[in-house]
Order: sequence, then structure tokens, then C-alpha cells
Amino acid sequence: MRVQLRQFRAIAALTALEAIRQPVCLLLTLTCVLATGLVPFLVMYQFGEQGKLVRDSALALHFLLGVFLAGTAACAALSREIKSGTASTVASKPVRPELFFLAKFAGIAALVLLFSGCALTATLLSERAAPKLFNPGLLSGAVLFGAPVLACALAAAGSFLAKRHFVSDAFVLLFLALCAGVLLICVFDERGRIVAFGSLVQWRIVPAGILVTLALLVLAGTAAALATRLHTAATLSACTVVFLLGLMSDYLFGRHAPHSVWAGWAYRVLPNWQHFWLADALTAGGTIAWTYVIRAGLYAFVYLAGVLCLGMVSFRHRELT
Repeated sequence: MRVQLRQFRAIAALTALEAIRQPVCLLLTLTCVLATGLVPFLVMYQFGEQGKLVRDSALALHFLLGVFLAGTAACAALSREIKSGTASTVASKPVRPELFFLAKFAGIAALVLLFSGCALTATLLSERAAPKLFNPGLLSGAVLFGAPVLACALAAAGSFLAKRHFVSDAFVLLFLALCAGVLLICVFDERGRIVAFGSLVQWRIVPAGILVTLALLVLAGTAAALATRLHTAATLSACTVVFLLGLMSDYLFGRHAPHSVWAGWAYRVLPNWQHFWLADALTAGGTIAWTYVIRAGLYAFVYLAGVLCLGMVSFRHRELT
């Protein structure tokens, strides 16, 4: 058991490191952070509530770009390694295929969590920087745009002076800089005056961000299972189809489920992403109950467990040579 745990930790850590070092993952994360930061300065109307459009746009960017990041990471971790022969080399050692597959998913999940951490902190900063009577939040905006610049500058210095890997350092430093920015706006208002800790931060956004993260973990597991049989392009295309069908599941299959066996089967098999998208619940000062987050987490856990079981069976019977 100890040997298997060491193998699991080693493979998962290596997978997470390789995923973080993918330039496309850093580009997707930077795009999410910068686009989220631009939203408050492009919004011209409030639609009856301060920060609503900013909040909804930021969560949508988190969800959409996370889909591409999860699919890309799964393809890099499994499809390319199967094609290149790396997976067959590892499988020839005393490493069980099921353990190898689960460790690969754990590394992908670590990347998704890191991306979601960056997206969620950027959302908190962006909502705080929303225009207030046509006076945008200068402190929050400076943090949002300064964090990527600072992270890339420090990573470039580390790469030049200490020969460190630029992409992975920039990814981690970006997350740390955004977390430091959130702590900063918890202490100061937009004019630099000290306030009660966290009193001006919309913490009710956090449950919505956690729900989006759960959806991305389910999608990452689905992508990992598909990557055991499909190539990169096919895996990304299949993930896109699953994502779109899951968004429209209630309309396409839910209303026909009581009268159609096939619609009922499709409605139960496809993940319903509407369970994880509750941005409208935050309208007019609304909140998302933590009990609902727990129930959604159980739904995600059960669905993810089923998808990973299918992925393990598929990987075990895959010809790797």
C-alpha cells in the first residue's frame, strides 16, 4: 500500500507539473484574468444592480475558458503520452493501470483547482472594481492588471537569473499575486482608507465560483476518460459537445423525459451543468446556500466516480504498445 501511495503521489505531482508547464494553460489563465479585469471598465449599464453584469461575465469566463483548459490538460496528460509511448513504458513497470489513470486525473484536477483559484480571486477583484457612479475602483483595477505583469516579470527574472521554468513560475506567482490582491482589498477601500476586514468584498460570489469549479472537475474527468480512446482533436470536440448538450439538457431532454425512454436516458446520463450555474441566484443581493453547494458536490462526486470508473476500464483494456 505504501508503495502504491508513493507511486500515486509521484505520478500525480509530475502530471500537475507538466500541465502547469503547458504554455496554453498559462495563456488561458492570463486571458481569463485580464478579460475579467477589463469587464468593469467596459460596462456602460448596470441593469438595475451594481456589479451584476460584471459578476455574470466573470463567472461565464471562468466556466468557458475552464472547459478548454480541462480538455487540453487531459489530452496532454493521456492522449499524447499514449501516442508517444510514455504510458506503455510506465505500465511495463509495477504500476497498475488504474493507479496510473487516477494519478493522472489527480494532476489534472490540481491544475483545474489552480486555474479556478485565479479565476475566482479575479472575479472578487473585478466585482469590487465595478463602476460606482461612473467612478471605477482604482485599487482593485490596479491589482487586477498589476498581478499578471508582476507575476510574468518575476518569472522572467527567475528564468534569466536562476534558469527556472518561466511558465510554471508565472502560473504559481499569478495565483499568489491575486490572493495578495484580495487580502489588500479586504483591508483598504478604493481611496486607501482602512476598513473592517472583508466588509467591502462580495463573499457571496465564492459559492458560485465553487460550483463552477465542481463542474470543471466533472468535465476534466470526462475528458480524461475520453482521452484514453480518442486523440487530442477528437477529445476536445467530444468535450465541447458534452458541454453544450449539458447546458441545454433541461430543454432538449428534460421536458421530454416523462414521455420518451431515449430522452429520459439522455437526461440522466448527460451531466446537467445548470446545477452548477447559479449566477442568477445572486441577483438583488441573493445568496447561494451552502447546503445546496454540498448537494451539488455530492452530485459531482457521484458523476465523477462513474466517469472515472469507465475511464479506468477503458485504459486497462487499451493497447499501449
